[in-house]
Amino acid sequence: MTTHPAPSDHPKAGPWNRLIARSIDLDIYGSLLMLPVYGSIHQLEDIFPTLQKIGSASFSPMMPRWDTLIASLLLIFPLSMVLDALVCAWFGNTLGKHLLGIKPYRTNGRPLDLSTCLKRNYLIYVAAYMGGMDVLSPLAGLIHYIRYRRTRTTFWDEEMGTVVRSLKSSVARTVTITILWFLVSIPLTMVGNLLFPSILNNISTVTPTSLQKPATP
Repeated sequence: MTTHPAPSDHPKAGPWNRLIARSIDLDIYGSLLMLPVYGSIHQLEDIFPTLQKIGSASFSPMMPRWDTLIASLLLIFPLSMVLDALVCAWFGNTLGKHLLGIKPYRTNGRPLDLSTCLKRNYLIYVAAYMGGMDVLSPLAGLIHYIRYRRTRTTFWDEEMGTVVRSLKSSVARTVTITILWFLVSIPLTMVGNLLFPSILNNISTVTPTSLQKPATP
């Protein structure tokens, strides 16, 4: 019979550890999903020119294009939360949480199954990130932070019967991982910004074989 460690053996993870761990995870998932998502959108715009006109529109010069908003809000961010749930259910933890020395459990000490991970991430997506609305998510984050400081739990953990425990976390570890992540992610982001447009252009210039007109005999 499999035994499970009692979650009360370890203290609850702090809000900053949890926030940094999730930020690392979402950065990784977003980077993995960016090329296939934007590549698919550009392929559709090549096939249907009307979509390109719509996608290139914007509310103002200061606002992102429609296709960027659609890709981020409706595809990359939600898919990142789904991918996070799959990783957590399969491995019992995510890379960001593992690096920070924290781990999610059911309140009975059991690991999270896929259904729990998906429902929990859905609540986080709606309640904490406000469906990806960057204007509202900081306010929601502040409200949930105040609630956590008062109750020592989050809305989604309370609803799902889960808890995030600190196994090997410490202030020194949190600061070290945060600094290392910035040192790694910033140059990678700069390189990605340089290479990403040329990769998309190469994708856009490829005509799907199934849509090519047959040669006239």
